[in-house]
Amino acid sequence: MKRKPRNPRTGIFTRPVVALMVAGGIWPTIINLGLFVWALDSGRSLEEAMTMTFVSLVLVQFFKAYNFRSDRHSVFNRPFENKWLNTAILWEAVLLLLIVYIPALHEPFNTFSLPLVDWAIIFVLSLTISPVLEFVKWMERMGWLGKMEA
Repeated sequence: MKRKPRNPRTGIFTRPVVALMVAGGIWPTIINLGLFVWALDSGRSLEEAMTMTFVSLVLVQFFKAYNFRSDRHSVFNRPFENKWLNTAILWEAVLLLLIVYIPALHEPFNTFSLPLVDWAIIFVLSLTISPVLEFVKWMERMGWLGKMEA
Protein backbone atom coordinates (compact mmCIF):
# COMPACT_ATOMS: atom_id res chain seq x y z
CA MET A 1 0.00 0.00 0.00
CA LYS A 2 3.02 2.28 0.35
CA ARG A 3 4.09 1.86 -3.29
CA LYS A 4 2.45 3.11 -6.44
CA PRO A 5 0.46 0.44 -8.29
CA ARG A 6 2.51 -1.51 -10.78
CA ASN A 7 1.85 -1.18 -14.48
CA PRO A 8 -0.92 -3.70 -15.30
CA ARG A 9 0.82 -4.51 -18.59
CA THR A 10 3.94 -5.58 -16.72
CA GLY A 11 3.97 -9.25 -15.82
CA ILE A 12 4.71 -10.48 -12.31
CA PHE A 13 7.84 -12.31 -13.48
CA THR A 14 10.18 -9.33 -13.52
CA ARG A 15 13.95 -9.79 -13.62
CA PRO A 16 14.28 -9.38 -9.84
CA VAL A 17 11.55 -11.95 -9.17
CA VAL A 18 13.09 -14.40 -11.61
CA ALA A 19 16.53 -13.82 -10.04
CA LEU A 20 15.11 -14.68 -6.61
CA MET A 21 13.42 -17.78 -8.00
CA VAL A 22 16.58 -18.95 -9.74
CA ALA A 23 18.79 -18.33 -6.70
CA GLY A 24 16.14 -19.96 -4.51
CA GLY A 25 16.31 -23.05 -6.71
CA ILE A 26 20.00 -23.36 -7.50
CA TRP A 27 21.35 -22.83 -3.98
CA PRO A 28 19.15 -25.49 -2.30
CA THR A 29 20.06 -27.93 -5.08
CA ILE A 30 23.76 -27.41 -4.36
CA ILE A 31 23.22 -27.64 -0.59
CA ASN A 32 21.10 -30.78 -0.73
CA LEU A 33 23.22 -32.66 -3.24
CA GLY A 34 26.34 -31.74 -1.27
CA LEU A 35 24.74 -32.78 2.01
CA PHE A 36 23.64 -36.14 0.61
CA VAL A 37 27.06 -36.94 -0.84
CA TRP A 38 28.83 -35.74 2.32
CA ALA A 39 26.53 -37.79 4.57
CA LEU A 40 27.25 -40.95 2.59
CA ASP A 41 30.99 -40.23 2.50
CA SER A 42 31.03 -39.62 6.26
CA GLY A 43 29.89 -43.18 6.93
CA ARG A 44 26.21 -42.50 7.54
CA SER A 45 23.73 -45.05 6.25
CA LEU A 46 21.70 -44.45 3.11
CA GLU A 47 18.57 -44.00 5.27
CA GLU A 48 20.28 -41.39 7.43
CA ALA A 49 21.65 -39.53 4.40
CA MET A 50 18.22 -39.55 2.77
CA THR A 51 16.54 -38.35 5.97
CA MET A 52 19.08 -35.57 6.39
CA THR A 53 18.46 -34.45 2.83
CA PHE A 54 14.68 -34.64 3.28
CA VAL A 55 14.82 -32.56 6.47
CA SER A 56 17.12 -30.07 4.74
CA LEU A 57 14.66 -29.72 1.86
CA VAL A 58 11.88 -28.93 4.32
CA LEU A 59 13.92 -26.48 6.42
CA VAL A 60 15.12 -24.63 3.32
CA GLN A 61 11.48 -24.15 2.34
CA PHE A 62 10.74 -22.74 5.80
CA PHE A 63 13.51 -20.17 5.42
CA LYS A 64 12.48 -19.40 1.85
CA ALA A 65 8.90 -18.76 2.98
CA TYR A 66 10.08 -16.00 5.27
CA ASN A 67 12.53 -14.63 2.68
CA PHE A 68 9.94 -14.57 -0.11
CA ARG A 69 7.48 -12.47 1.89
CA SER A 70 9.00 -9.57 -0.04
CA ASP A 71 10.97 -9.53 -3.25
CA ARG A 72 12.95 -6.46 -2.18
CA HIS A 73 12.77 -5.94 1.58
CA SER A 74 15.01 -7.81 3.98
CA VAL A 75 13.81 -10.89 5.78
CA PHE A 76 14.90 -9.10 8.97
CA ASN A 77 12.19 -6.48 8.48
CA ARG A 78 9.59 -7.82 10.96
CA PRO A 79 10.18 -11.48 10.04
CA PHE A 80 7.52 -13.01 12.28
CA GLU A 81 4.75 -10.53 11.58
CA ASN A 82 2.60 -12.98 9.62
CA LYS A 83 0.89 -15.11 12.25
CA TRP A 84 -0.55 -17.49 9.64
CA LEU A 85 2.87 -18.19 8.18
CA ASN A 86 4.26 -18.74 11.68
CA THR A 87 1.42 -21.14 12.48
CA ALA A 88 1.91 -23.04 9.23
CA ILE A 89 5.66 -23.36 9.79
CA LEU A 90 5.13 -24.53 13.37
CA TRP A 91 2.55 -27.11 12.27
CA GLU A 92 4.82 -28.39 9.50
CA ALA A 93 7.76 -28.58 11.92
CA VAL A 94 5.67 -30.76 14.24
CA LEU A 95 4.73 -33.03 11.33
CA LEU A 96 8.38 -33.23 10.29
CA LEU A 97 9.42 -34.25 13.81
CA LEU A 98 6.72 -36.91 13.86
CA ILE A 99 7.87 -38.32 10.52
CA VAL A 100 11.47 -38.41 11.70
CA TYR A 101 10.98 -39.72 15.25
CA ILE A 102 7.85 -41.92 15.31
CA PRO A 103 9.12 -45.46 14.56
CA ALA A 104 5.81 -46.47 12.92
CA LEU A 105 6.34 -43.70 10.34
CA HIS A 106 9.92 -44.69 9.47
CA GLU A 107 8.94 -47.34 6.95
CA PRO A 108 6.19 -45.44 5.10
CA PHE A 109 8.34 -42.30 4.82
CA ASN A 110 11.68 -44.15 4.64
CA THR A 111 13.11 -41.99 7.43
CA PHE A 112 15.65 -42.42 10.21
CA SER A 113 15.76 -40.93 13.73
CA LEU A 114 18.42 -38.24 13.47
CA PRO A 115 20.84 -37.39 16.29
CA LEU A 116 21.15 -33.78 17.43
CA VAL A 117 24.46 -33.26 15.59
CA ASP A 118 22.72 -34.06 12.27
CA TRP A 119 20.04 -31.48 13.06
CA ALA A 120 22.71 -28.87 13.75
CA ILE A 121 24.42 -29.58 10.42
CA ILE A 122 21.12 -29.49 8.55
CA PHE A 123 19.97 -26.29 10.25
CA VAL A 124 23.17 -24.40 9.47
CA LEU A 125 23.21 -25.56 5.85
CA SER A 126 19.51 -24.76 5.38
CA LEU A 127 19.92 -21.33 6.92
CA THR A 128 22.47 -20.41 4.22
CA ILE A 129 19.58 -19.79 1.81
CA SER A 130 18.79 -16.55 3.67
CA PRO A 131 22.09 -14.74 2.96
CA VAL A 132 21.95 -15.87 -0.67
CA LEU A 133 18.44 -14.46 -1.13
CA GLU A 134 19.32 -11.33 0.85
CA PHE A 135 22.22 -10.78 -1.54
CA VAL A 136 19.88 -11.06 -4.54
CA LYS A 137 17.49 -8.55 -2.91
CA TRP A 138 20.42 -6.23 -2.23
CA MET A 139 21.44 -6.48 -5.90
CA GLU A 140 17.87 -5.55 -6.82
CA ARG A 141 17.89 -2.53 -4.51
CA MET A 142 21.19 -1.45 -6.09
CA GLY A 143 19.53 -1.66 -9.52
CA TRP A 144 21.77 -4.45 -10.79
CA LEU A 145 18.86 -6.69 -11.80
CA GLY A 146 17.07 -4.31 -14.05
CA LYS A 147 14.60 -1.53 -13.51
CA MET A 148 12.81 -1.68 -10.17
CA GLU A 149 9.09 -1.26 -10.19
CA ALA A 150 7.98 1.76 -8.18
